[in-house]
Formats: sequence, structure tokens, C-alpha cells
Amino acid sequence: MKSINLSSQILENGGAEFIKRKKPDWLRAKLPGGKGYADTRTLVDKYKLNTVCESAMCPNMGECWARRTATMMILGDVCTRSCGFCHIKTGRPPVYDLDEPRRVGEAAALMNLKHIVITSVNRDELPDGGAEIWAEMIREIRRYSPETQIEVLIPDFCGDWDALQLVLDERPEILNHNLETVPRLYSVVRPQATYERSIELLKRAKVQGLTVKTGIMVGIGEEDHEVETLINDLVEGVRIKGIGTSNPQTDIAGHAQPPNPNRNFPEGASLERSISGIGAPEDHRDNITKRGASLIEHTNPYWNHSGPAPAPDMTQHIADISYPNATYPGVHETCDILTIGQYLQPTRNHLPISRWVKPEQFAAFKAYGEMQGVRHVESGPLVRSSYHADDQVLQLS
Repeated sequence: MKSINLSSQILENGGAEFIKRKKPDWLRAKLPGGKGYADTRTLVDKYKLNTVCESAMCPNMGECWARRTATMMILGDVCTRSCGFCHIKTGRPPVYDLDEPRRVGEAAALMNLKHIVITSVNRDELPDGGAEIWAEMIREIRRYSPETQIEVLIPDFCGDWDALQLVLDERPEILNHNLETVPRLYSVVRPQATYERSIELLKRAKVQGLTVKTGIMVGIGEEDHEVETLINDLVEGVRIKGIGTSNPQTDIAGHAQPPNPNRNFPEGASLERSISGIGAPEDHRDNITKRGASLIEHTNPYWNHSGPAPAPDMTQHIADISYPNATYPGVHETCDILTIGQYLQPTRNHLPISRWVKPEQFAAFKAYGEMQGVRHVESGPLVRSSYHADDQVLQLS
């Protein structure tokens, strides 16, 4: 097999010259320890849980586990994709453990969690990409720990919107899907994903009234102006005009009522999109496309162009009719939360660090994002998508 020089690939794409420097003081993280850390370690081991904290070598693991918080990783610890930045194992995943949703639900109850973050590896070999397991996971957490707010950090399901809908129908409090990087670098950072598909996924969640979140890394070859362009793409690509937070109806506890999941779309409006492969309507299954590196989407007779179809045209009408009330924690017309953090190279076989982004630049990214319309931007060297996720939600109040 021919070896690939990842540094050269990014340089050929116009990336910055890569540098090797001692880690700056602002990237120092706390070492694991303390009773809270030990308790979390015991619970993770007892319930045989996978955590992205360990698999991705997160620098904040010591601090988060000491606070008795951890990001659970479901669907195993082997990913079918091979992103250039990620330390999670890649290969052929083992048979799925059907008891995992119950164990995660019990663990959430035992930890008395107010907010839980669930993520997963990509399981492109499964017919629905693991979407039904995602849905079952949400149901089990609500069964065992009904007061826990659920944040899901989901994959793109290869653009299978029927699979995505299984997750959206469970109404998680936060729907998170990371863009990870600027579009120019996708071929080396996320070679089996597409920038446009990820933005459309976020819009499909927003059009159904969900609170939407995404995250990116910096210091992996991008330029500052590209980050600003990404923010603009995100804000406008996800925006659903007509959704707002004014006068939400609340229940007796003062919480915003979630919209009715039984969507009553106007005549002619639908979130379905014909794609080749499992999950597509029967008359579009004649050309099956293998899930994974790419998903070839055939022309739908209801669209006048080939390739990815746009999200529904009647989005404002759908929002007005189907979702008159605000969902937790209040419906915003575009992306609710954006996280921006420093990329850290997990091993010498992963993409190298292009630069150490200074704290003042992270502050500038935050100011720009919120000025453009993102409801809350969490931006800093050690920020990760699930880092202090419960506090991020409080910023939406």
C-alpha cells in the first residue's frame, strides 16, 4: 500500500507551513486524580462503557472526570472511517452489544446527571448507520434518568436522512454534529465526509425545532479568514426564518414545552430525500451504493438537479404550523452553539499541528461568531465539543 504524507497533502492544498514547538502554557491541563475521578473510573469500568475521553485522548479528561462527567461513546470503539485527526481505532467493528443502551441509562441514573453527552463511532457497515441504536439509547436514558438533559453528538449517517430522522424523532435536548474543519481541508481531515452534507444535517435538525450545536478545530492547516467564512456558511446554511424564542409556552415547572413530534407538514412538503441504498424508497433501490467513503445520490424526479437536494423549501411554513412552541432551551433561527478549540496531534501518524492559536484569537472567533448570529460560541485552546457542555447550555437561557 502506498504511504501518504499527510503534511504534504495539506501543503499542496494551500495550508500553512507546519511547525514543531513546545506546547504553550495556556494548553496545560490538569492531571487525572481525586475522588471524583476515581468514582467515574469505577463506574465506567463496572458498566463496561466506552468514553470518547479515553479513546480520543482528550486533554480535559482529568478535570471532567473529577467533576463526575464523561462523554459516553456508543456503538463500540472501532470506527469504519479514518479521519486524519482522530485517535479512535479504525477498522471492522465487532458485533454490536445490544445491552449497551440499558447500561448507559443505568449509569446516567447512578451518576445523577443533569446533562449527558453521547457520541459514537461511525458504523457505515450497518444498514442505518446505527441510527436505531441511537434512538434506543435516548429512550433508555429517559427511562432510567428522566430528569437528565440529553445531548447527542451524531455522525452523518452517510446522508441517509431516513436514518437521521430516527434520532430526531426522539427529540434530544441538544443535537450536535461537528463540522470539524474548513471545507478546503476535508480531503485530508474528513475524507469520508462532505462539508455540505454536514451543514444540511444541521439544517434538517433546525427545521424541526431542535437546539443545534457544532464544533471545529483550529491549528490543523486553516487560516483565520477561512474560519470566518465557515461561520458565515454555518449561520446562513442552518438558518430557518420564522423560528424564534418569543413568548414560548411553558409547563407547570417553567420549562419550555417540546414541540409535538408528530409533524404535520403542509401538503407537498416533506423531509424525505431519495438516496441510493438501504433506507431509500423502494423504487430508488435499483442502484445500491456502498456506504462509507462516498454516497452517490441519484437524481430525484422532484428536484431539477442532480446531487444533494436542498432542505425543504417551505421551512418557515413548516416551523409556524408544526412547532408553534419553543423547544428546550428555546428555539433560535440558526445554529445555537459553536465550539472552537485547538487541535492537538494524538500521534506522529496523525495530521501535524500547523500553529498554536493564541487565546486572543479564540476570543476574536467568539466575538465574530456571536456577531454573525450564533447564539453562544465557546472558544478557547482547551475547548472541546463536550467540554463543560452543561455550562454551554446555561448560556442559552
